[in-house]
Amino acid sequence: MLGLRQAAVLDVPDELVRASTGLAGGGGGKKEICGAVVAGVQAIGLEYGRVDKSVDRRPAMELSGRLIAEFKNRFGTVSCYELTKSFPDFNSQERKEHCAKFVVSVADWLSSSLHVQEKKP
Repeated sequence: MLGLRQAAVLDVPDELVRASTGLAGGGGGKKEICGAVVAGVQAIGLEYGRVDKSVDRRPAMELSGRLIAEFKNRFGTVSCYELTKSFPDFNSQERKEHCAKFVVSVADWLSSSLHVQEKKP
């Protein structure tokens, strides 16, 4: 979330960025799903999500699925472990620069996709 805010894709409050902190490193540092992908799905939810079950969730679900499919198509996986396994030091500058390209990719996809789909009330 912080990366997308820094990339000027999202204008979100500090509380939302703070709430997303534990997702870093693939979720609690466990190297599960890529944080850029999770933040992208969150961004889609902010735009198309629901807070009431009477609202159709399909726009958010469809866009989230498209984002994940596009990411997998481009990078082969959404697994943080697989994307970073060539970096013995997860905290290295090289690994951070490597992961920055994932943030840029998601940010670019969101910038071109978020407002293409008609928003539902």
